[in-house]
Amino acid sequence: MTFKMEWFGEKVLEATNSVCAKVSKEVAENIMEDAKKILKKNSSTDYGTKKNAYGYGIDGLVSQFYIEPSKFKNGGYLAWCQGPKNWKPPYHASFVEMGTFKDMAQPFMRPAARKNKRKANQMYQDAVDKI
Repeated sequence: MTFKMEWFGEKVLEATNSVCAKVSKEVAENIMEDAKKILKKNSSTDYGTKKNAYGYGIDGLVSQFYIEPSKFKNGGYLAWCQGPKNWKPPYHASFVEMGTFKDMAQPFMRPAARKNKRKANQMYQDAVDKI
C-alpha cells in the first residue's frame, strides 16, 4: 500500500497573503476614519491653547492623514497622521496623542485602533474563510 499526498501550501500561502494585504488596507482606512472622528470631536472641546491644531484647516491634523504600505517583511498597511511624508514643526500629532508637560494627552490613534480590533479580526477571518 502506498500513500500519496499532494501539497498546495505555496498556493494557499500566496492566496492568504493577498487576502490579508487587501484586508489590512481596509482596516487601516477604518482606523484612519475613526481617528478623524475622534479629532473632530476633540476639536469641538477647548483643551488649553491647542484647539486650532485639531481642525480642518491647512495646518489642522485632520488634513494630515494618509495610508501607505508598510515596509515590514510580511506587508500590511499603516495609517499615519503627520507621518514621515508631512512632518513639519511643531509635530502636533504626537503632542496631541501623547500630551506634553503643559497639555494633557488627547489620544486619537490608539482609541481608533482599539475600537477596530475586534472588527479587524472578524474581517480577516471572513476573508480567509472565503478562500
